[in-house]
Amino acid sequence: MLRCLLILSALAWGPAVRAAQPVPVPVAAAADLRLVLPPLVAAIERQTGARYQLSFGSSGQMVQQALNGGPFQLLLLADAALAQRLPGGQRRAYALGRLALVVPQASAIRDLAGLRAAIAAGQVRHLAIANPAHAPYGAAARAVLAASGINGAPLVLGDNVAQALGFVTSGAADAGIVALPLARAAGAVRVVPISPALHPPLVQTLVIMPGASPAARALAAAITGPRGQAALAAAGFGRP
Repeated sequence: MLRCLLILSALAWGPAVRAAQPVPVPVAAAADLRLVLPPLVAAIERQTGARYQLSFGSSGQMVQQALNGGPFQLLLLADAALAQRLPGGQRRAYALGRLALVVPQASAIRDLAGLRAAIAAGQVRHLAIANPAHAPYGAAARAVLAASGINGAPLVLGDNVAQALGFVTSGAADAGIVALPLARAAGAVRVVPISPALHPPLVQTLVIMPGASPAARALAAAITGPRGQAALAAAGFGRP
């Protein structure tokens, strides 16, 4: 009899216990934030008890998902223009994106001039960038190529800037133009920062969606606050 009462009690309290657990806040983030964002989120979770579900990808794809009804409460995009496509949201610039040329450590390519010469000589099989059709870093990389007089580059396109970097680290590409923060952490490549003057500014912009929860707003405030800005700067982002 006692066992039956305990079982009935557990069944009665089970839904209430489950309901007490915080529902993860869906957050879409540009792929260049793949390394710097999780520690910031973990700190907020420890402080507040909130929970977040992070999805990383190209900003264009994330925006399209949101426009198609995706449940994101907060989007951390790599481009201000894409943020303007989301109606009704609150927008804040949180970083300036930086690019880098990456090549294997043994490569003879040392800079963009060396890349141009190697491509002209047919010594580069593949140059990896993110897909410019939906990735702001890909569009910026294409602008860098044009500004540097690099024509006819044998491009291989990643779905996002993290995948483009992966092509270089895996040996599938001989060089790449990717996000500086990701490149710095890759370890297996030579990293050559690219002057921001060679491409339109990557004004990375967050969007707080209409009806966003206090937890989503708290994360946005943390990213644009002193701690978040310090972490982004340390990773290699510019200040907005």
